[in-house]
Amino acid sequence: MKPAKFMFENIHQYFLQFLPNLSARAWEPLTELLVVKSYKKGEIISDLGAVNKWVSFIEKGAVIAFDLSDRKKTVYEFFFEHQFTGDYESFLTSRPANYGIEALEDCELYHLHFNSLQKLYERFPEYERIGRLIAEAQFLRVTQKNAKLMGEKPEERYLNLIKEREELIQRVPQYYVASYLGVTPEALSRIRKRLVSK
Repeated sequence: MKPAKFMFENIHQYFLQFLPNLSARAWEPLTELLVVKSYKKGEIISDLGAVNKWVSFIEKGAVIAFDLSDRKKTVYEFFFEHQFTGDYESFLTSRPANYGIEALEDCELYHLHFNSLQKLYERFPEYERIGRLIAEAQFLRVTQKNAKLMGEKPEERYLNLIKEREELIQRVPQYYVASYLGVTPEALSRIRKRLVSK
């Protein structure tokens, strides 16, 4: 059953950050295209290596983006409530996804199919603007993260993570935090002990 439209308030507010004058005329058709789905903790939302046809807004819960390097799960990024997630490169190019998406907690997501987004672009130019602004924001986030990973020592990366993303430290298992920082769980444990002793 389709939820009441007021349940889409969080994604509506997200879009209004990028385009405050988004009209009701343009907003209403989007609500008809969103697919609502729940996932249990540990459930795969989007498969690594498969073409990703959906972009997803997290209404509730947390997810990880991961790849499998040498058969070992490596965490690429974390996403929480009121953020979009998905392999955007695969979504835009129809190529196999470079990483998978997995529910870190029980989640509720709003999915928008690629074809539905194209229809919105055709009917409402404001969505093209929103799409570009969201893509630019994602690009800057990834660029800044990569710069930090290359330019900072592991302890600095961990300190900045605590400072900038406190929620992540509280909600994510330490072995995933270690993977995200590019260190082993043992190395992260030593970093935390050194910080406590200071």
